[in-house]
Amino acid sequence: MKAVIVGAAGVRTPYLIKAIWQKRQVLNVDSLTMMDIDAKRLGLLETVVLEMIDDPEFPITATTDPREALADAGFVIFTIRVGGMEARAVDEQVPLKYDVLGQETTGPGGFAMAMRTIPVILNYMKILEEVAPNAWAINLTNPAGLITQAITASGFKRVIGICDTPSELFKDVARGMEIPLEELWFEYFGINHLGWIKRVLHRGRDISQEVLANDKALLRHGDSMLDPDFIRSIGMIPNEYLMFYYRNRSIIDRVKANRITRATMIEELNDRLFVELERLGQAQPGASLKVYEQYSRARDASYMKIETSDLSYDNMLDALWEEAKEAPASASEEPEGYAGIALAVLEGIFGNSPQIVIVNTLNHGAVSCLDPDDVVELPSYVDLNGVHPLAVSAIPEESRGLLQIVKNYERLTIQAVQENSYQKALQALTVHPLVPDAEIAGKILDDFMVQHAQHFPELK
Repeated sequence: MKAVIVGAAGVRTPYLIKAIWQKRQVLNVDSLTMMDIDAKRLGLLETVVLEMIDDPEFPITATTDPREALADAGFVIFTIRVGGMEARAVDEQVPLKYDVLGQETTGPGGFAMAMRTIPVILNYMKILEEVAPNAWAINLTNPAGLITQAITASGFKRVIGICDTPSELFKDVARGMEIPLEELWFEYFGINHLGWIKRVLHRGRDISQEVLANDKALLRHGDSMLDPDFIRSIGMIPNEYLMFYYRNRSIIDRVKANRITRATMIEELNDRLFVELERLGQAQPGASLKVYEQYSRARDASYMKIETSDLSYDNMLDALWEEAKEAPASASEEPEGYAGIALAVLEGIFGNSPQIVIVNTLNHGAVSCLDPDDVVELPSYVDLNGVHPLAVSAIPEESRGLLQIVKNYERLTIQAVQENSYQKALQALTVHPLVPDAEIAGKILDDFMVQHAQHFPELK
């Protein structure tokens, strides 16, 4: 079976390919194609991949032709970024002009990214339906839930959205409680980047109150992103993206004080990576892989630093890069993060090994306060028949309204693209809880349309 990665010039690609290669026999995968429109970066990352995987019996090819790449695929991993990091910087900076959060996937930033991305990914899906109609699409493209819903709303059902935020939250809770992760069960519910742990079970016993009482179990990535007393007051553990709703003003103030957004940090880290890869070329075997691993450690360590760190930006970036140079390699040989979740999903579908994984998939009534054809983020049973979300007990008042409002924003955003409608786009931004009113929404939308003119739909 042929595996394909679309958006393969993205920096997650080498670890994704390594994960697929490690499980190639289980998945019955015998070849892999990397596809991207950026031929230069695609070639540089192909060098990293071939240094990482030296296996002549597993052919890895690269192309800029989507039809060639997708033909006869068994599954396709989509990880595209329309407009690149430059567009992400615009997504994050425009709202800040109006004292509104600028963030990649949440609020106006996620809206702009979705508006640019939906037409492109639907075009890929049309080609996929023509040249490989039985293939599964695994969507890693952000905003993952909204993009997955846009795909399903257009009639493509063999799609699963992936995000590692819930699974990383579970690891933090297990670490704080000093309990092996495999001994715990989490009742988690929500939509992408808007979810909560409702209950935690340990060997059949509900330990939710013990978790809530333990400040260490409420840390995210080693930081107190939300006040533990506030978390206890709502009686659930939110994923870290809820801090953009629960601590909105303080985060905006911090980002504006740093005069920088995460897009700029990632863009500079990316530039360091690709400059080094181009300098090294193929003259020093293994050197490209070493630089890539340094970059990966620095990027992982940079997560949420601008929003939570008191360090100046320049000191932060240099420290991350230098510390990553000498950091130890991961002790785990098992795929982690996005790669680990994607492989679990693929094992369920293709490996005759059913899995329970948190994914973005059609609701089918599992979350009672949302529509059956909404895409939700839930623990789901994944097998050769597809994805079966596990039903959630009653949704608490503390989260129900926010969940419904943000899902309404997602629906309106998709309709705006489908109809090329300025009014629907304005409505989408206006109803989002992080946008104060229709006047500000209109200014943000107009700025996006000018600054993203090359990639934005022509709204009427």
